Amino acid sequence: MYNFAICFTYFIEMLISYSFFSLIGEKKLKVPICFFVGTVLFLSGALFDIILSNTLWFNALYFTIINIAFSILCFSIKVTRCIFYSILLNIIQTALEFVAINLISIVTNTDITAYNKSFPLLMLGAIISKTLYLFTCIILARFIKKEKTNIKFPIVLYMYPVLAIITLLIILYMCTQFELSNIYQLILSGVAFAIFISIVLLFIFYQKSIEKENIIFVLKNQIEKQDMDINYYNILEKQNEDLRIYAHDTKNHLNAIHNLNTNPEIDEYLNKMISNLKCYSSVCHSGNHMLDVIISKYVTECKMKNINFSFDVYITNLKYVKNNDLVTILSNALDNAIESAEQSSIKTVSIATDHINTYDVITIVNSCDNPPKTKGNDLVTTKKDSSIHGLGIKSIQKVLKQYNGDCQWEYDKNSKEFTLMISLLSQIK
Repeated sequence: MYNFAICFTYFIEMLISYSFFSLIGEKKLKVPICFFVGTVLFLSGALFDIILSNTLWFNALYFTIINIAFSILCFSIKVTRCIFYSILLNIIQTALEFVAINLISIVTNTDITAYNKSFPLLMLGAIISKTLYLFTCIILARFIKKEKTNIKFPIVLYMYPVLAIITLLIILYMCTQFELSNIYQLILSGVAFAIFISIVLLFIFYQKSIEKENIIFVLKNQIEKQDMDINYYNILEKQNEDLRIYAHDTKNHLNAIHNLNTNPEIDEYLNKMISNLKCYSSVCHSGNHMLDVIISKYVTECKMKNINFSFDVYITNLKYVKNNDLVTILSNALDNAIESAEQSSIKTVSIATDHINTYDVITIVNSCDNPPKTKGNDLVTTKKDSSIHGLGIKSIQKVLKQYNGDCQWEYDKNSKEFTLMISLLSQIK
């Protein structure tokens, strides 16, 4: 019965490890194969535990080894991360086992090593510690989420868990070799639990800090991109203005030549040249130079990507919106619309402005074959790393606060169209 309990305990540990690693990484193998590999590895640990009569240091070392092997063989997680997570699981399990054993010893008023001789105490300790172990792993996995290759742990971070394991093993050895009063057992249990909590918190806070640094890095890149976009639009507007002046003057010269000419063939040739020059005039004439340049840029981009782009921005030209804010709003919104339309079958994007009551409304509609991914009422990025993507809408909302505005969206399953409505409190009296 004792040997059966040991094997059963290791099997439960395999199931918990499987749950943990499947929550933070993708499976390489099919589920039955993963269970088979895990069962073989963990039952080998049970076998060594029985043969070596529960040798603490060997059990801790071998538990880490089989977790590393299990995670590498069955899950798509980096090797260095597998090592770190396995050490972390070892600390959690060792600390919780130590706490459970001490509590049972105090409550039942028995020796701390009594679980080795009593099957009921062994099963009770296993149930308590593994239950706590399972809940801890699930909570920890929720913080880790899926494996993120952009988060790197320094080598120094691995040293603390190793030292923590050694400390816990020394404490456990002292408890089994020396007779300690209940007070000392409680104190050592508290120390073990504190070590366990400190490791978990260290890991969680470090990971969160790295994620925040990644977000800050992306935001800096967005700001730099916005500045580059504004400079690009200013240069483009200057070039367009020079080109329009040149086209206008050239057209006047050609008209003058056309009036002086009496040859029908030359007239036909001049008419074609005059017609061609119209292509070099501005595509959009809203009265807002920055808006015209932005629309012209996306007209050209959509032509290159075979997307049907239409616009109607004459009711309100948003001239009161600062250039950098207008770039942030329209660039983020139209970039997302074009990215979605490019992946759809119809490939259409349209933008229109309107004035409703005291608000100016920008409506952007794009073809979208699949409904957007959402979390509650918020849009969620479909890109792999959600922590550093999906910031476009957030950037738009941040700018809109300056204009007492807001943005809403809707998706029509029948027409397969996504609509983004951006409203700004009009400042034109």
